[in-house]
Amino acid sequence: MSDTKRTRRAVAAYLETLPTPDKAQVDGKVLPDAIATMQKTRNLCAAHSARARWRTIMTSKMSKLAAAAVIVAAVLSVTVFDGLTKPAWAWEDAIEALKGFKAVHVVGAFPGGTAEVWMRANTTKTQSTDVIVRGSHGAITWSRNGSTYHYEPSQNTVYYEHALTVGMAQWLGPKLLEMLSSAENAQVMRGKDPATGRDRVTLMCSLIDVHGAQSWIIEFDAASKLPVAMKQWHNLDRSGPPAFDAFKITYYEDLPDSVFEVRIPGQPTYVQKPLAIPEENIGLLSDPSDGMAAEGMTQQEAAERIARAMYQAVMDGDLATLKELAPACKNWGDEFLRSVVVKSSQDDRIAEVLEIGQISETGHSKLGPIVALPVSVRRQDGVKARQKMIVQFRQLGSTPSCVVHGPYGLPQEIE
Repeated sequence: MSDTKRTRRAVAAYLETLPTPDKAQVDGKVLPDAIATMQKTRNLCAAHSARARWRTIMTSKMSKLAAAAVIVAAVLSVTVFDGLTKPAWAWEDAIEALKGFKAVHVVGAFPGGTAEVWMRANTTKTQSTDVIVRGSHGAITWSRNGSTYHYEPSQNTVYYEHALTVGMAQWLGPKLLEMLSSAENAQVMRGKDPATGRDRVTLMCSLIDVHGAQSWIIEFDAASKLPVAMKQWHNLDRSGPPAFDAFKITYYEDLPDSVFEVRIPGQPTYVQKPLAIPEENIGLLSDPSDGMAAEGMTQQEAAERIARAMYQAVMDGDLATLKELAPACKNWGDEFLRSVVVKSSQDDRIAEVLEIGQISETGHSKLGPIVALPVSVRRQDGVKARQKMIVQFRQLGSTPSCVVHGPYGLPQEIE
């Protein structure tokens, strides 16, 4: 029997064992996709002993899936699509179809296994807030009270970090599809599902962001305007096995808290994951003309100064300054920066920096020390939120300096 047939049989057997959550309000539309924005996290650890442990985790079968179920487009992690044609399909209908759902259950395959993902949106339906990923090999990744945990059963260890590093910064609804509808380089094709005879609309797109190259195929049911299948690759040409293949999705109006409860057997060891940034991003942060000088200042003083200036650039819509302080934005289109980061016409745009706290985590990259700085802001809609930003310190030539790498996890609403 071929690997493909074995995989299909294993998946079919696995689906039959999945429980139905009590008291959940089910819409009745079971769909294979919508995690169309899950991206692989590549934040391998930088501290010596912790780095070795984390590399061991990330080689496990379940961790490859957990690494795929992460942030979509945080404050400075914006998706940029790569050169196709303007969609002619009515995205507005699909946007409307998704408005009533606050939660989703996804079952999918990744190299080495299968997993189910439960996610629930925040009250404003702008991002996920509760997430749990259960793998076919017993590993579990989940979020709770602003932190993220990963249980590795083979090591009887729970690895954690004080940030929401699993989930979606653009919820599976209007905001996500509004982003897709504004892309001038996605290719849309029409066809029929040979098994059901139903009309299908397929979106093909690719992107490059701070996590590297990504490409997707997203299939929609033409009648319901809802996603029915998705595959994602970590390259621009959809070559090789997909990193994640979502083949079953159910949308819910809401889910009970019990779905997100986690009980770990025995007494596992808890280990904190060190703060790190992807090594492939070092080049983006290495231009001495970017950032701010840090000479004569403590790390707290320099990090606070550059973070305040960056947020001011966002509020002012000053894209030139934003790209200089956060150089990962340099290759992103101005239209995306204005719509997803600046949000000049949206109620959830940043209106005021309320407080910048003390450095909460530290780490190290090839360029030098990195720190996570908590920043509290007020949005235009009155909601207050807290976001951690990673600042990279550098010694390029004779003058020490720093740049903003980007967000450390998803923002958290605090009021």
